[in-house]
Amino acid sequence: MTDLDADIESIATHLTKKQKDFDEVMNLVRDIVRGSAQTITMLHNNDTKSALKTIKSTDKMVADLKKFDADFGYHAKQAYQEYAEARIFLGIKLDHEILSYKKVGVDQESYLMGLMDVMGELKREILEALRENKIKDAEEYFKDMKTIYDGTRSIRFAEAVLNGFRRKQDVARIQLESAGSELLSFKSKRN
Repeated sequence: MTDLDADIESIATHLTKKQKDFDEVMNLVRDIVRGSAQTITMLHNNDTKSALKTIKSTDKMVADLKKFDADFGYHAKQAYQEYAEARIFLGIKLDHEILSYKKVGVDQESYLMGLMDVMGELKREILEALRENKIKDAEEYFKDMKTIYDGTRSIRFAEAVLNGFRRKQDVARIQLESAGSELLSFKSKRN
C-alpha cells in the first residue's frame, strides 16, 4: 500500500464517521423541531402534563445535539431556536417567567431568535383569553410581550452578526401593536 492509498483510506474512514454524525445531527434537529412544536401546541391547548413530558424528552435530544456543535453547530441553529421558543413559552405559560438564555440552555443568538418567535405565541394566547373573556390573562400576556420587545429593542447588529434578527424584531413589533389594538378594542367594547 502506498502512502497515498493509506491517506485516502484514513480520510475515507474519517469522512464516513463524519457523515454518520451528520445524519444523526439532522435526525436530532428534526425531532427537536417536532418536539418543540408539539410542546407549544399542547400549551395552547392547556395540556400541561403532555407539554412537560414532551419538553423533557426534547431536553434530552438537545443535550445529545450539543455534543456535535463543534462540527455541525450551524446545522443545529434552527433546532435551538425552536427549542428556545418552546422553553420560553413554557416558562411564561406555567410560571409567568421569561427565562434567561442560561436557563433555556441554548446559545445567545438562538435564544434571541426564540424570544422573538414567542411573541406570536403570546399574541395567540391574548386572542384566546379575550375570546374567553379573561381580560386579566390577556393583559398579563401583553405585558410579557411588551417586556420582551422593550428589552430587545436596542439590539441592532449587522445581518452577518445576527442573521435574521431584524426581520423577526420587526414582525414582533407588528404583533405587539396588533395585540395592543385587540386589547384596547376589547376593553372599549366592554365599557
